[in-house]
Amino acid sequence: MDQLSDLLRQFSISAGVFYSGQLCGLSDVSTGDELVGHIHVLRSGRLSIQSKQQQIEVVAPSLIFFPKPQAHRLIVDDQQPAELVCATIQYDNANHSALANALPEQMVLSLSQQVQFARTIELLFSEAFETDQGSLVIMDKLVEVLVTLLLRHSINQQSKHSGLIAGLLHPKLSQALAAMHKQAASKHSVEWLAEQAAMSRTSFIDTFKQTIGCSPGDYLVEWKINQAKQLLKRRKPIAWVASEVGYQSVSGFTRAFRANTNMSPKQWLDQHNPNN
Repeated sequence: MDQLSDLLRQFSISAGVFYSGQLCGLSDVSTGDELVGHIHVLRSGRLSIQSKQQQIEVVAPSLIFFPKPQAHRLIVDDQQPAELVCATIQYDNANHSALANALPEQMVLSLSQQVQFARTIELLFSEAFETDQGSLVIMDKLVEVLVTLLLRHSINQQSKHSGLIAGLLHPKLSQALAAMHKQAASKHSVEWLAEQAAMSRTSFIDTFKQTIGCSPGDYLVEWKINQAKQLLKRRKPIAWVASEVGYQSVSGFTRAFRANTNMSPKQWLDQHNPNN
């Protein structure tokens, strides 16, 4: 069974190239209100990538992938331009968190050690300097291929999967997870989720804990709160957010949110949107 293909069919990933060519100096990459990741393909030159978390020095041809929204700055020596392609990675609104949160904060792969990417990157840069019609669409599709190759590389590198990726690749648990992700506002009983996975209640609970590392109930609350955070960042009213993720009252939502983050929704929003 091709588990990666089955996994990717649950998610919609699209790429949008926003820069290709030689870069000098500084370039800020912001996330805005969008639920996006970013990928940078460095073919030549040196590149520093600065974010709040750290600064990455890239001194050889590499793929740099930020699966989750993360504002950062590209820094290139004015005397030594870097040749690169940069693109946003957009996930479908329903399921973006599940896939993105299952991946590392960033992935940096040296192209000299990853020959399986060579043909796609060669085509990508060929189109980057092509003036023929349709080149922009072709570049977007090639970047989507690169993301798929990155996911395959990440999965193949793990000798034993654990956590959410393992659950999403599991032939039975993946069905229950898909139901949770699509219907976050619903009250899912363990019995109903076990039915989606075609498992007994006891087997489902045990397998879920062993594979993902928490109970189905704890995972569902975590998922709801993550969805709520994205809606809050989009400036949706707290009462509306509470209802959208399945809480019948603002007070119940606030209790669950505080238990998860040690902050009320308003406090969390103020911290993550300091200019509002």
